Amino acid sequence: MPTEDIYTPVIANHNQEKEPLQFVPQETGRAFLFLITLSLLGLTFAPAYLFLALILFSSYIRNKYDFLIQFTILCGSYGFFSENKTFPFKWMDIALALSVITILLYRRDKKQNMLLLFTLGYIIALFVFALMSEESMKIQIRRMREYWGIIYFMVPMLIFAKEEFDIKTFFRKFLTYAYIIAIFYIIDSFVFGGNILVPATFSWDGLHSTYYRFYCRIGTFPRKYPPGLFLLALCIFPVVRFYSLRTKQIVVFLLALIACRTMSIIGGIVIVIMSFTGNFKKLLKYLCLFAVLFAAGYYIDGKLDGQLRIQQFVDQFTSLQNANDVEKLAEFGTGRMAQIIPKFELLFSENRQYIGLGFLHDQITNIDKYVITNEFYSDISQNEELATAVEVTQAQTILDIGIIGLLLQTFYFLAIYFWVLRPMPYSISYLMTFVALSFFGIGGFAGVITHYGLLLLGLNVGVILLADKQQHKNEDYESNT
Repeated sequence: MPTEDIYTPVIANHNQEKEPLQFVPQETGRAFLFLITLSLLGLTFAPAYLFLALILFSSYIRNKYDFLIQFTILCGSYGFFSENKTFPFKWMDIALALSVITILLYRRDKKQNMLLLFTLGYIIALFVFALMSEESMKIQIRRMREYWGIIYFMVPMLIFAKEEFDIKTFFRKFLTYAYIIAIFYIIDSFVFGGNILVPATFSWDGLHSTYYRFYCRIGTFPRKYPPGLFLLALCIFPVVRFYSLRTKQIVVFLLALIACRTMSIIGGIVIVIMSFTGNFKKLLKYLCLFAVLFAAGYYIDGKLDGQLRIQQFVDQFTSLQNANDVEKLAEFGTGRMAQIIPKFELLFSENRQYIGLGFLHDQITNIDKYVITNEFYSDISQNEELATAVEVTQAQTILDIGIIGLLLQTFYFLAIYFWVLRPMPYSISYLMTFVALSFFGIGGFAGVITHYGLLLLGLNVGVILLADKQQHKNEDYESNT
């Protein structure tokens, strides 16, 4: 498949069309009001429930772009509030229900029907793997439904069923929300040293801030966990294709990434930007710049006693020098291999490496033979656990549905691009988002088996479908005038 077929039409030939990213004050105010309301929810401020309802209602009436973005962030929480405590239900379940209703009611074209056919086949395959597990379907459904999140692409179709859609407007607004979240990360980490604006991304010794009691340690520069920055996976395409960032905007996003200090997130963004530029000279420039920044960061990290986590990232590779030493290997991935090794040993001992153990639930499943003693954990009180819940989404997929399942999953997500989305304008944004989320998954974040990642990927698919629909509508109008 020629490389230029994928990259050239969408990116390389359109750089001259990029314009400086400018935030509209009214849009910025609306985005800030919504996001600060989510912050208040995370701080258990009860009136925020009313504020949220009013904001969502207003956005639905006045601006469907804002409503779509707000509803997506609400369904994923993305570090603003605890999904288990803030609401008596899961917003993602609401999104899934809306998606199914839309499938039944929405008038679709052939491309959309083909996409749904692929998706239905994928979901049926997941049920087949679940039926081969020893766990009950009632328990497996609780985790399997995370895998279904891709059907969220029907929600944008529902919201814009009778509306005009402009993809540049959507992405400008989405970048606005992502930019404000990045500022929240910076303030929380560099100023407050706590968990105020993005409350569910950090806690001091298990203590979470509330609206009447803040837990802050100013000047401590704590690491903020990255759920709020998952949105950046969807921001790469518009920055490469539509908008050029100003220096201060670049600095904001970079500081937010430093605040989260998560290599799988940073690496995923960098790799996608370098891989999809479609220009070898630009790629070489990015590689050199990244090498210089990484080397400087490594030196600075040494002066900061490892607070940037760059030295930790590099030094862990020494554990691979002796791959035959299991204890050394377990140290790789900041301890993630310590999670994976004993669980994979059980998986292979049960001869289920090809079909997986099923969608086991780490808190509900009580099948004794799937309980292991993990000798690699230093905390003896926590070394007994179920053979699931590892912090690498690809490894978790193998535990759930085996090697065959991982291959099938990969085939599905690539197939809907090459057989359905690729002829559509802006389809490359799907591939960029998919690759970024997959890299996030190496660190146990987002990926394509959690609603955090699939909400964004589904949103991206829906946006591509809407842009394609709008283009055909415009062409029909022009041909009739």
